[in-house]
Amino acid sequence: MNAHTIAVTVVGGYLGAGKTTLVNHVLRSTDERIAVIVNDFGEISIDEDLIVAADSDKLTLANGCICCTLADGFAAALMQIRSAGTLPDRLLIEASGVADPTQIAAYGYTPGLRLDAVVVMADAEQVRRQANDRWVADTVRMQLAAADLLVVNKIDLLNDADKADDLCDWLAGLAAGATVVRASRAAVPIDVLLGPRSASDALDTRERPAPEGAAASRWHVVEELFESQTVVLDAPVPMPLIEALLADLPEGVARLKGLVPAAPAAGASDTTAREAADATAYLIEAVGKRTSMTPYATDPTQPPSRWAISLISHKGALAPDWLESRLHERS
Repeated sequence: MNAHTIAVTVVGGYLGAGKTTLVNHVLRSTDERIAVIVNDFGEISIDEDLIVAADSDKLTLANGCICCTLADGFAAALMQIRSAGTLPDRLLIEASGVADPTQIAAYGYTPGLRLDAVVVMADAEQVRRQANDRWVADTVRMQLAAADLLVVNKIDLLNDADKADDLCDWLAGLAAGATVVRASRAAVPIDVLLGPRSASDALDTRERPAPEGAAASRWHVVEELFESQTVVLDAPVPMPLIEALLADLPEGVARLKGLVPAAPAAGASDTTAREAADATAYLIEAVGKRTSMTPYATDPTQPPSRWAISLISHKGALAPDWLESRLHERS
């Protein structure tokens, strides 16, 4: 993996679930350079005050991000993005309201790209009816099953905690292995959507902008539902331990990311040892049922404090030292 590999996040969900609201929320809440790809500009509303310039197939946004259409196909959109100057940190692809997010996610395996997560939006007030509707049930259930991160949006409209709990339990059964997050007006903490900042940015200390006004109050209510743990690594971690960590994450973990110096297992073959030596570190990630461990060439001049693993979990789901204790099993 090199410095120009671009993370890909797919946003799916049925019509009216809040996909566009989520896209605008991401653009306002992250300092990543984002390229948004949509099926048709007529299907998305990027907040007007974010738009700097527009032509027939590309919008330039005030925060340095761009938005392209899929009208001429993904390859053409990607070419536009790559010709726009500085490469983005992330592609945010919004699927149409009736599309299969799994097919869109296949773009994340294009050379130079890396699929990060499939985020599916569900309308808390409508999704149960939609999932049992004779006309759209197959589409809705297909979308839910594709989720790595399932955002149960408009949860405030239920006005009943028991109904909300029952709905989320039911949805968890349809989206097996997905992380289920509740939200109002798509106000999901950005680290839950894009991954823990300290690990994904190698402990970058830049502050991400927070929402203001009414959005800020929604943001803080949602953020109170999560907590994070970070462990800074001072030595390589055996690969079997990394693999075991990813394979056995407990329920309640919403996101995990890490930049980990990996050591081969004791007794590993010469080939495995050489591969571990060639990769300064591994980028490890988990969201819902999707996990990955990708070789990552780091700058050897950087200090070991850049090696870390961070996770975000639902509040109270894990012991405060859960991650540290798991990693100390290597000693």
